[in-house]
Amino acid sequence: MVKKLVNGFKNFRESYFEKKSQVLQQLAEKGQSPKTMVICCSDSRVEPSILFGTGPGDLFVVRNVANLVPPFTSKDNVSIGSALEYAVKILGVKDIIVLGHAHCGGVAALCKSMNNDKEEEITDNLTDFIESWVDIAKPALSKISFDNKEENIEVNSERAVLLYSYNNLLTYPWLNDAINEKSLAIHAWWFDFKSVTLWKKAQESDLFMLMEF
Repeated sequence: MVKKLVNGFKNFRESYFEKKSQVLQQLAEKGQSPKTMVICCSDSRVEPSILFGTGPGDLFVVRNVANLVPPFTSKDNVSIGSALEYAVKILGVKDIIVLGHAHCGGVAALCKSMNNDKEEEITDNLTDFIESWVDIAKPALSKISFDNKEENIEVNSERAVLLYSYNNLLTYPWLNDAINEKSLAIHAWWFDFKSVTLWKKAQESDLFMLMEF
């Protein structure tokens, strides 16, 4: 796999760079000025630049397990908080998109953790960090009934976590100020890579609407 990456970089220099050399040189000399920030999952199946047809300098991307945004007051917000602060205060982005997705392993881990809590199971924790990280979003699933084995419980859980992150953005004072000043807009999108569909949170509710193209 490493050899494939090296060959990929070689191809990048010989093809992409030759076509975009002026753009890349300007980015090196003048710095970045993206207008959009994307907060998405670390999942290898979700690649914003490919999904949205963007190039270098277009997106300011932050990735973590389950696309989580902790509340402003959380002790776990240093990494994502610093990225948000840089994006809003320094780069002056105009849009922030929290991008969730189908079949999210991070959300699945959270659901399993909550099921274990409910059933008071004592299980050996085989991970050092994953469970404590996704537990940040436990409040998001407080209204999910895991006794109900409906087919879309996975989707409902993923979207609930996405909404939790979206709403947590509003707890960052300077970000909320930018929204009130109409210099910034925030969005919650959910991507299903199996059906290749993109859904967005409705403006006036927590319902998700299929984006038509």
